[in-house]
Amino acid sequence: MSQTMTNRRGDKGNTIVEGQTSTWDIVGNTSSHSDDGSSPQILLLHPFVYFGRTKNQIYVNHNGHLTFEEPWSSYSPQVFPMYGNRDIIAPFWTDLDNTRNGDICYAQYTSGSFLQQVTQDINTYFSGIDFNATWILIATWYEVAYYPATGTQNTFQAVLTTDGQHSFVLLNYGSIDATTSSIEAGYDTVNSSHHFTIPGSFASNASGSNSIFSLNSNVNVPGRWAFLTAPVPRSAPAPEQDCSVPMIPAPSPKSASQLTFSFPARQCSGRPAPSVEIHITTPLITSCFTFKEHALTFCQNSVSMTCPTIE
Repeated sequence: MSQTMTNRRGDKGNTIVEGQTSTWDIVGNTSSHSDDGSSPQILLLHPFVYFGRTKNQIYVNHNGHLTFEEPWSSYSPQVFPMYGNRDIIAPFWTDLDNTRNGDICYAQYTSGSFLQQVTQDINTYFSGIDFNATWILIATWYEVAYYPATGTQNTFQAVLTTDGQHSFVLLNYGSIDATTSSIEAGYDTVNSSHHFTIPGSFASNASGSNSIFSLNSNVNVPGRWAFLTAPVPRSAPAPEQDCSVPMIPAPSPKSASQLTFSFPARQCSGRPAPSVEIHITTPLITSCFTFKEHALTFCQNSVSMTCPTIE
């Protein structure tokens, strides 16, 4: 049976003031305390369009991801794109355990201050879109432990919102404790027709006090990442970006685990981007590199990676 969590604020003792930090008020129904569990089926109060598919239900899975068609207990993160049969939003996919400490909660709103806040934020992040939110869902993992590390605490959120025409996903990060476990963050779709991996996934700096998820952003709010999911974006979602990828040859990798670009990989708003380092944590054998519009593809083993937004 779920319990109601009302206006719980805080991230390791720090007050969360709505609109001033990446995470929002922690409110709603509390999911059961069960390792590898999920929330009950949540019937959405408003249809949510996710890359061309209309969703009317969702599950908040305890291991740091959300799925639409059925609950999913997976605690072993997979690299996006998975080319599978599942739509997934993964703010922090890793092995978590809320039986040790922490709460996982969720809430929906069709009026009130949360809609006002998300309307303001989306119109700030995505210029040229007249967005007026009619629905929002907030899922929060509040001070949830890693398995089996009792006492570790991780706070993050997934926020879904729509105005009936445009749909968005926001991923918010608070305090993240260190772990040696792998972490995937981003989203994927059926057959991976659309996917995005937040830079730092599967890297050593994904967690800890200097977590790249908490310190970086694609909307200039440290710890917040925002993505357009409807109408289907023509390219990787990058708010307020007018970017092109120069047709330049890629250098050879320094090693099998790190590629360094010493010249601009993207140019945005007329300003050259700084050099970019892309770290690969799995064994990688490559024979050629191809730049596409927002993606670097490793040809030999067909691994692709979406480039991060750079201002």
